[in-house]
Amino acid sequence: MSATSDGDDIQTDYASAPHDIQPQSIIETVPSSPNRERVSEQIIHNSPTSSRSQQTLAGYFIGRRRSGATNDVPRPVPLNLGPAPPLPVFSISENQDASNVLVSLGAGGDTAEINNPPSPEVISSDEEPQSNEDVEVVSDPEEENPNLPQDPPAVESTTETEEATMSSEIPDNAQTHPPVTEAAGLAPVVQQIQASTNSPSDFRTPKRRRMMSSPDKPGPANDNSGNDDEDGNSCPICFEEWSTSGSHRLASLKCGHLFGQSCIEKWLKGQGGKCPQCNCKAKRQDIRVLYAKSLKAVDTTERDRALQDLEKEREVRRKIEMEAAQCRLQYQLAIEECNRLKTELDKVKRQLQSTRADSRSGAVVSQSQARDINGHFVLDKTIKIWEAGNCRVMSYTPSLATLVVSQPSSSPLFPGFGFKKISCMDFKTSQYLTVHNKAIRDCCFHPFVDDGILLSCGLDKTAKMTSVISNTVVQTYNLANPVWSCIWNTDDRNFFYAGQANGNVVEFDIRNTSEHVQELNTEGIRSPVVSLQYIPKDIQTSFRPGGLVVGQLNKISFYEKKQDGQYRLHMLPLEGNLTSLSFENHTRHLLASFRPTSKHPTSRHQLCEMTCVNLSADPAVIDNGCSCHVVHTFHGSQTQTVLTRALLMTHPVDDSRMLVCAGEETSSGVHVWDTSSSQLVQRVPAGGVVVDTCTLRLNQQTYLAALTEKTLRIHRWC
Repeated sequence: MSATSDGDDIQTDYASAPHDIQPQSIIETVPSSPNRERVSEQIIHNSPTSSRSQQTLAGYFIGRRRSGATNDVPRPVPLNLGPAPPLPVFSISENQDASNVLVSLGAGGDTAEINNPPSPEVISSDEEPQSNEDVEVVSDPEEENPNLPQDPPAVESTTETEEATMSSEIPDNAQTHPPVTEAAGLAPVVQQIQASTNSPSDFRTPKRRRMMSSPDKPGPANDNSGNDDEDGNSCPICFEEWSTSGSHRLASLKCGHLFGQSCIEKWLKGQGGKCPQCNCKAKRQDIRVLYAKSLKAVDTTERDRALQDLEKEREVRRKIEMEAAQCRLQYQLAIEECNRLKTELDKVKRQLQSTRADSRSGAVVSQSQARDINGHFVLDKTIKIWEAGNCRVMSYTPSLATLVVSQPSSSPLFPGFGFKKISCMDFKTSQYLTVHNKAIRDCCFHPFVDDGILLSCGLDKTAKMTSVISNTVVQTYNLANPVWSCIWNTDDRNFFYAGQANGNVVEFDIRNTSEHVQELNTEGIRSPVVSLQYIPKDIQTSFRPGGLVVGQLNKISFYEKKQDGQYRLHMLPLEGNLTSLSFENHTRHLLASFRPTSKHPTSRHQLCEMTCVNLSADPAVIDNGCSCHVVHTFHGSQTQTVLTRALLMTHPVDDSRMLVCAGEETSSGVHVWDTSSSQLVQRVPAGGVVVDTCTLRLNQQTYLAALTEKTLRIHRWC
């Protein structure tokens, strides 16, 4: 059997047909048409011996489907599959000795022998599934690409696997058609001559098999996440993605919600001026164009919650530290009270014994009252600072022998407040420096560094460093509140402190000009810090630790500085309305001045000695309890309306003795007390209310400077 195919016309040779059957020529012409429904209209002609089996096999190769004994119904084919491949051309011959059907597929010569082949409509397609759920369309690679080169060897007989596969594809309700024979009962033999297709699978519908639901199958949660990403990049009004330019570019309202610019403009114009998301009032002027290529919001909810919890824990820790400090203070007060009672008891006993011994002689001589003052202060120079007044503070630098006094600006062209420089060589004013915009509250030079840098603070919420050598402001530090006081760290020249009106104390590092190092005194009553004093660390004295003394209007606290740079709070047992603090480095005594109150009708100046006790039972563990006890109390006038600054200085002749100098409003002068005798030794007239006092040492001479609102008086010790 031979055949020749040119794609459209195929001629078949019947020389090999049996002699008892008249040879008939079958010529099948299949037009190349995109509509595959024309396949069902093809008929086998020019053969009077065409049987039902021949038509059935033809229907198998052209993809027809039958159901039982009903008429053939062509399989609907989608119209968008493109042009149909050429159909195979085959010939049917009847062989008396044939017991099987031999099928040759494709140009490669693949053959298969099928014993008692099943019905072609069963082979062409599996049974349609009852439900479309969990159905996956599976197609073989050979069916998807029938043009792949194939050279498999010819198969003479059907294998057991192929027979099992074919038998499994036959549905229960399908009718199996046995081979149709003629009168002699011969089985027809079908051979394909040559076809333009490689396989009949081109006409076979894709197999579908039922797939079980897998737990790894992505659920709707993943789909929602994708939708969320898309929603985050689209306008909530038109649901279209916004752009980086044009009319639909990214824009926002003052409430923070994002829209396309054109959409939100139309919305505000026609919806009564409200945000589509939060219903807040909005106007066209509230639209802000955002210049961003892409947006991605970082979820910081957990971090913010953690920061809030941390802040709460810190607040609880501050309260606990405050309570611990108060407990330590009460403990120290109880111990001091016991010691004081014991001292008074011993003193009364000694006085009783002395009185009994001296009653016989009738004379009592007190050697302590016969002490000589060994000098006094006399007026040496009077300097007029500013006729309009409002002078406040002053400071002295021994390296330059210069005294600076704060005053308002004398020129209306340069308003503000500054300092007037006074040379201590001849006590004459030299220059004026404008530093602050508002009134100056405090100023000081570094006590151990002679660099001519003046630290000052004022009500303009700034702390500034000014060089009195170059007459320029070196650095400015901005704070959140008006600054009332400032002091240098005498242990480290790079640090200084500034006390604010809200009670906070800010520590600065002059090497870091952008921000402060840390804040102190953040808990408790929010009263202004009227005075600051730094106590340097000294291991050779009874009070060894160093730290910062913070004086507010209603309390005094000491912050002990640890080795790691942290501070520990200690409350000092001093009560009253504080006006100033003064610390003497040699004797390590602290002077605290208070205004008159209902409990204390006169002004008080209390001389205190700092104490430190290790509260730990283990000597190896250092747990200092810092406090102070009052050595002497000096009483002044009953009236004080100005926050004057008192002075604690060493005696000009005897370094073991100290003098307390404080201004008195009633006498318009300066009162001088001797701490060794607790007596008032001199009243120095000042010609006005004294607001600040300062001591000068120049050419082995000791001077006392008393500043009023308008003038400065220099007194020399003699």
